[in-house]
Amino acid sequence: MKPLTILLLLAALLSAAAGARAAGTSSAAFLRVGWGARPAAMGDAFTGAADDVDALYWNPAGLNYIKRLQETFGHNIWLDGTNAEHAAFALRRSPAYVIGAGVGSMSTGDIERGNKYGYTEGFYSASDLALIFSYARRLKPKLAVGANFKVIRERIESASAQAFALDAGAVYEMSPKLKLGATLKNLGTGLTLEKTPCPLPMSLRAGAALQYSKNLLLTSDVSLPFDDSLSLHFGGEYLYPSPIKGVRLTLRAGFKTSAMSYLGAMSAISLGFGAEAGAIGLDYALSPYGDLGMTHRLSLKIKFDSLSARPEDEGITVLKGGKTIKRSAADLYKETMQWFYAKAAAEKLNKDEQALILQRIVDKFAPLGVDVTEARQKLGGGAGAPKN
Repeated sequence: MKPLTILLLLAALLSAAAGARAAGTSSAAFLRVGWGARPAAMGDAFTGAADDVDALYWNPAGLNYIKRLQETFGHNIWLDGTNAEHAAFALRRSPAYVIGAGVGSMSTGDIERGNKYGYTEGFYSASDLALIFSYARRLKPKLAVGANFKVIRERIESASAQAFALDAGAVYEMSPKLKLGATLKNLGTGLTLEKTPCPLPMSLRAGAALQYSKNLLLTSDVSLPFDDSLSLHFGGEYLYPSPIKGVRLTLRAGFKTSAMSYLGAMSAISLGFGAEAGAIGLDYALSPYGDLGMTHRLSLKIKFDSLSARPEDEGITVLKGGKTIKRSAADLYKETMQWFYAKAAAEKLNKDEQALILQRIVDKFAPLGVDVTEARQKLGGGAGAPKN
């Protein structure tokens, strides 16, 4: 049984065991507010599409697509004077795995304290904090998994509580253009404020991401909160031809059903854009929430795996004919694959022997930023000589 199927079955069993809760009965509601302007602009349809540092929140398995190091900083102008911030990083420690960490907070500002007669008696505040520690690795050429450990703290006036939770995620590559993802979020201990225990907002999400064309990415998610009704999410990202050399522009839009029933049709729409130059990227998202107003998200990303100092740009030093020369990692990868095909045919290697060599090729060149799709496809579908 595939791990992705196991994750879905486990989530179904947990959902049945938990029973149906009334909407709004969970604590730590701030955990529902997603990180990152890019996913928000795409209607929160990011479970299958997660491929950068934002995956730390949406699907930790997506951290496997990070080549070196990425960082992000985000600000969210939420509803009724509430603001949320987050900061996170993800680092590839070896060809085998990626680690990450992030911190997110939400603050309400001053809230009036009223007495039973309706008069104001000063103010109080509330705040929330979440620390996330992530680990991701690729189990098979087409299957990546990841997990989060969370420390959650909630404070209202002088009362505070702390909880711990886990997220689990998986991404399965159906083809080079289609990815499927699933996450089980906020499986944890719950919070107890003023002797009142409340469960965390546990949920299951499943999604797909289709690279429809070179410039167009289409995404969809199904979200099943354990204390609310099912919602559908759809998104798109279009790479717009930039008039400025060296600048990458993207236009994004999304549609989600989660708030339509009580906030109206306009709350289903989200829009945004992104601009990226070198290692620096800036994303913006706008989401209307009916009579409650508009929310604005702004995210800054730094992708060190896109800097010119990457190993594949600098080249790899090799010894040839008694001389030390530098070769590009991409060229060496192509030559290595040609050598593999010749060796497999000449020595009649069996599938296990071929798989061992291919895995070593992937482990060597993938962290250098080389596109190793060919080697991964051979691993997944059986190795052999290339077709003419």
